[in-house]
Amino acid sequence: NVITKSGKAVETAGHLDTLLIDKTGTITIGNRKARNFYPSNGVDQLEFIKAAALSSLADETPEGKSIIELAGHDIVKTLSMEGAKMIKFTAETRSSGVELPGGRSIRKGASDAIKKLSASQGFPFPAETEVSVKDIASNGGTPLVVSDNGKVLGVIELQDIIKTGIKERFER
Repeated sequence: NVITKSGKAVETAGHLDTLLIDKTGTITIGNRKARNFYPSNGVDQLEFIKAAALSSLADETPEGKSIIELAGHDIVKTLSMEGAKMIKFTAETRSSGVELPGGRSIRKGASDAIKKLSASQGFPFPAETEVSVKDIASNGGTPLVVSDNGKVLGVIELQDIIKTGIKERFER
């Protein structure tokens, strides 16, 4: 039987066809991992990956480290943080990034935060990036949009890491 918090039996588990659970920490390990880079139309894939990696070089979060891992050692070793100032994530800005010498400002964050930043600098939010954001979110992922001096470069797809053995546990 499935038991509610009040202790009352709801239904025999064999008759269930839907199970609602809080996934973080239950079926996932609680960290998200970068899975894909989706550049906006007209943005060079390599330049987008470099910008995403630059915004993550000093990011100590598991998500930031996974962006570096996905970018790859060959790309990361070509990047320099000399004279750079890291911008840490805050709940207020919902973004993080880096200020590079010469005035270059790279940000990664929630789509609405980067959309607002982009608009404030006079750049439109690309329609294909909006589609990617919606597709990633509807697939259970977390989209992180990357901008360079306000221009949207693309979106990084983060996905939760499923605990090992979960499929077998549900089958039991």
